[in-house]
This record gives sequence, C-alpha cells and structure tokens, in this order.
Amino acid sequence: MRRAPLSMRRAFPRLLAVAGLVALASCGGPPAPAPPRSAAAPALAGTAPPSAPAMPRSVESLVDVIPGDAVLVVSVPQAGALLAGAAPLIRETFLEEVTAALARQPGLSPDLARDLMASFDGAAAFVGGEAAPRESLGAIVENGCIAARFRDGAPVERLLKELPREAGEGRFALRDDEDSVVAHGAWLAEARVALVCARPEPLSRALRVAGQREPSFKTSALFQPGRAKDPWLAIDLHRLQGSGPEPGSRLFIALPMSQDATGLHVELALFGPEVPALGAVLSATDHAAMAKLPQGALATFGLSLQRSPGKTVSDVLGAFDGLAGEPTAAAAAAALAEVGLELGDVDRALGGEAAVGIYRDPKHKLSLAAGGRAEALRHGAVLIALATADEAAQKKVFGAVAAHMKRTTKKLRSKPGSLAHDLDDGNELRAETRPGFVLIGAGDRGYLAQVAARFGKDKESLASTPSFAEARARAKGASHLQLYIDRQAFAGLLDGPVAASFGALAASPTLVSVALAPSDRGLDLTLSGHGGVEILGASAALAVYGVKRYITSAKAAAANGPQ
Repeated sequence: MRRAPLSMRRAFPRLLAVAGLVALASCGGPPAPAPPRSAAAPALAGTAPPSAPAMPRSVESLVDVIPGDAVLVVSVPQAGALLAGAAPLIRETFLEEVTAALARQPGLSPDLARDLMASFDGAAAFVGGEAAPRESLGAIVENGCIAARFRDGAPVERLLKELPREAGEGRFALRDDEDSVVAHGAWLAEARVALVCARPEPLSRALRVAGQREPSFKTSALFQPGRAKDPWLAIDLHRLQGSGPEPGSRLFIALPMSQDATGLHVELALFGPEVPALGAVLSATDHAAMAKLPQGALATFGLSLQRSPGKTVSDVLGAFDGLAGEPTAAAAAAALAEVGLELGDVDRALGGEAAVGIYRDPKHKLSLAAGGRAEALRHGAVLIALATADEAAQKKVFGAVAAHMKRTTKKLRSKPGSLAHDLDDGNELRAETRPGFVLIGAGDRGYLAQVAARFGKDKESLASTPSFAEARARAKGASHLQLYIDRQAFAGLLDGPVAASFGALAASPTLVSVALAPSDRGLDLTLSGHGGVEILGASAALAVYGVKRYITSAKAAAANGPQ
C-alpha cells in the first residue's frame, strides 16, 4: 500500500477537529439504545490472513486501547455534560454550527451526521511513545490516533460504506479524491469502537493494546482512575518535549461534573533549574485581604506572600535566579539602596498576602462594537491591597519611596500617607497607607477614589456579597492563589443577547484556588474550583458577538465607500 505524501498526511489534524466536533455535538443528541452483543453489525468486508491476530471483540473503556507509554491523551467520556450548564443561546448556536460542519464533510449526509451524533458515546485522542521528543508538532501528530465508542454501530457501518476505503486484515484506509491515503483505521464491530490513526504503525499498536497484548494506559503514572468518568487531558511534559522539563514534569486537566456546575481540576508539575520553586519558600494563606476588597469587582484575586518558616523575601526572590539568569535578590537590594532601603526593611514591612480587584464604573456600559476597545479601557480602576506586618517598617518603607518619588517625579501630588501621580486621559496612579495595608491603585481618577474609599468597610466589602460567600465556602482550605469572577457584574455591563447569555451562566459563582506543594525542584501545583468552564463559554459568546459586530461594521463602511 503506497503511503500518502507528507502534504496529505498533514491533513490528519482535520480528522482530530472533526472528532472533537462530533464529541461536543453529542451534547444535543438523544441517547440511542445499545444493541445486544448478538445484534452487532458485521465487520468490514475483507478476509484477514490466517496469521493475523483476531480483531479484539470487547473493550471495557477507551483507555484500554491507549498504549501505556502514551505521552498525550485527551478523553471525553461524558460529552453530554460539557454544555449542560450553558445558556440556551450558546448551546443551541454551538450545536447548530457543529451539525452544519459535520454535514459538510465528504460522505456525511445531514441524516447520517445526526445519527452519528445521537449514537456517539465518548472519544479519546492520544499520541503514543513512538513520538520522539524535539519533533515538530506536525511530526508528533502523525503518531496520533482517535478512538471513539458508539452506542449503535449501524451509523458507523453506513459511514464506512459511503467513504472511499480499503479493506484488509480487518482494517480500512481512508483515501482522498486523488487516491492518496489520509488515515488508517479499524472498526471493532462487537465493541462498537472505531480507531483512526495517521499512520498504520500506531494503529497496530492500539489494536495490540485492545487485545491485551501490550500494557494499556491504565498502567501509566499519568492515568487517574478517580477522574476516568470526567473529561480529562494528560501530558507527559518531559517525554513530549525532550530536553525541556525534567523527568516527572506533567500536566493533568479534568472537568469534574456535578449536578449544578462543571468544576475544574488542574495538576501541573514543571521541574527544572529555570522553574521558580515557589512552593519551597511560600506558605498558603486564607486570603483575608481579598475579602476586604470593595464589592462590585469584575474579578479579584489573592496572592500569598507568606514566607515559609525560616524563609525571607530574599529567599523568595532567589527562587527566580534560574529564570532571570542572575541573582535576583542582589539586583533588588541594589535598587532598594538607591531609595535608602534594605531587603530587611521590606521583609519586616511586608505581610503575608496581596489582593487585587478589577473594577469598572457600572454607569458606563461596555461596547463590543468596532472601535469600542478604547472605550473599554476608560471608566475602570485596579486596586491592589498589600498586607503589612510591622507598622514602623511600613512607615519607613512608604516614607522612603515617597521621598524618592518627590525627587524624581514632577507630576507627583503628595500629602501625609498618600501619593498620586497624574496619567493621561484623566487617569492617575495612587498609593496610600492604611492600618495593616498599603493600597496601590490605577485608573479613572474619580472612580478610583470611590473604590479606594470603600476598602475595608464591612457592609461594602466583597465578603458581604452572597455569591462570593458561596464561592469561598466551596474553597478547600488555604491556598497560594485564589481567583474570583463575578459573572453578574460582567452581565450588568453588557446589553443585548450577549448580556442575557453571560448572565444566565451565573447560577454558581466562579472561584478557583491554586495550592503549591513544597517542592524544591520547581512548580508542583494543584488548581481546583467551580465555574471556570462557564466563563470560557461566555467568553466565546462575547468573542463571536464582537466579531459579528466588527464584520457588520466593516461591510457597512465598505458599502458607503470613501466620503
């Protein structure tokens, strides 16, 4: 069998995209009953040689067709839940686009596309250990495969009869209009599993794994049985990138499903001399400063600055030496010396956390029309609250910085305990001391003053917001980073159908937390939370709406022509 030229084999990512569309499209399809084993459709025509191993007859899960040495695996076992919490407008629009995209594929009639969507019961895309490190992305993809399970094998049989193919040894080869092989596949009729690979060798391996003649991905350290029923992604970062991250570096992402929301779970281990080992020098915090921020923020996040026992600011800065290529603590000490301070002064003054709030004046709606970008940057403010630990050290550091700025900045406005520097377009940069905090803000002068004035007032704080309180209740223990997004605040700034779609996603709050393990090899973190997937869906709706507005505006401008 002649092999397809490289230009044709590069067409394999199209198959990956189509498989992803099928997976997500199944969110809208009604479940089809699984036929009994005896009613399974026959395999493709063609007689296998007597020496060829029998086609696997049963597969417990799609993980059982993935080689144990796979370096990248994407699994979507419960596609129907992915859009379950999406607003109706987003869900319906997305499914219509997917159906239309499938129907445009060669050999797929609209009826057949709908039947495939209804029958689809999960998929996995994977790249086995044959993918050599340091290869290009295209070369790695050529070692990839897609496995899909179906509740009913009949639509797949109809598809295979309509597509150009080759039968032999229980397999088939998909060909294009020029008779070049695009992909190699196998249909495990009794298991109702389809396998499609860019090259024949990975397909043979997948069949050996399915026949239990090679270890499956269940034996891999990347596999997490507890997440098997969720959509997930696993990557061996070391083996996939070769000379990059050190052994043990990995990425695992899962979307845990619950009745009221889609969660988010991420595990990242990134080891190497250039990766800051922050978990070894920073401890977790409860983010009390974040709760003191004024309510009404579009997004807030809290960052732990709590040094681990026996560690100082110098140690925290030293974690970045490999990334910076120089001793960062020495560079920071030199910069502080010009102001008349030492690292020890900062260490005594700095508390254990920082909180950041991003605000926009609710009286000014966000415009997604063409030219609305500049408007989006106005009427906003960013407020940073740095917790302090020692009052005397706080006064010393703030006083030294204020004196230095007075000597070097002409537009500085100052009074005891506060500084302000005028920026363009009515904006300003300001800093002020409060008991236990230093506040730093930037944005619209008048609105920034209003936001800063409300900091720490219990009845106007983020802690008094029911959605934030609910989100914090879901957080498990202390963490190094916490991010909260107020979808209702976003929705209040928008108008039209996008606002309705965005606001409809606010049934549960969005809050994610990041916790670092105390590793001295680099970063070893776990991210967990709720509502992240809804934000991605709403952001996609905003992007689509913005693009459509831009295209409409561009067409109108072209029709009017130069004046």
